[in-house]
Amino acid sequence: MYSLPVLIAEPDPMLRALYRKVVLDGQGYSFAGFAEKGEEIAPLLSKTTVNLVLLDIALPGFNGLEGFRRMRADFPRVDFIILSSEKSPDTVRGAICSGAFDYLIKPFEWERLTRALAAYSEYYHGLVGRDMPWRQEDLDRLLGFRKRLSGAPEGAPKGFQETLLIRLGKLLQESRKPLSAADAGRMLGISRSGARRYLELLVQREEVAVDFELTTVGRPQKLYFATGPVVRKEQNHAKLSNN
Repeated sequence: MYSLPVLIAEPDPMLRALYRKVVLDGQGYSFAGFAEKGEEIAPLLSKTTVNLVLLDIALPGFNGLEGFRRMRADFPRVDFIILSSEKSPDTVRGAICSGAFDYLIKPFEWERLTRALAAYSEYYHGLVGRDMPWRQEDLDRLLGFRKRLSGAPEGAPKGFQETLLIRLGKLLQESRKPLSAADAGRMLGISRSGARRYLELLVQREEVAVDFELTTVGRPQKLYFATGPVVRKEQNHAKLSNN
């Protein structure tokens, strides 16, 4: 798969290093360079192949929202994820309406940036790599990245209870170890088979992942763990901030 070069436009040297680590730790990205001032971005985009810019819209010399609109006009094939402490409604709305792929308000969780990069990679390769006419259901799936990114609930399908899905997701998020269907069912007061049905639905939604534990006899035991920001926060407490 084509590796997507990322330019990091951020004035804080500590955050530049942290963003670079997130980019290189993820799959499908490469590092294209740093910009510490607004006037450095256009020359870098002109001479370097860049697919995505991680941009602080309050970068010195960038001119905020107007600078972003000009950048979008001058480099229409470059996408932007904005990472900024600027949170005025006019700025956020203007950036999104002008084509920002995503907008993260500092300070934000490490996992939130990771999810934004994963969503962009899926979005980009889904658009560029397709060589057949679109079907509506495929396009709906691709454009549904924002819903998955925000973690907004999709609603329970027929035969499932939304409240039980929420309880099960919260149980896994708060658990310090992966749980089997039997463990989850016992904690929630439902059968193992019922818990497994709900767990597999959460796996399909990519809210839960699966691991396997080898046993002395029989098949490996299937264990479930949450993939959301609560679990990730326990793994690395630090927040990305503009401090």
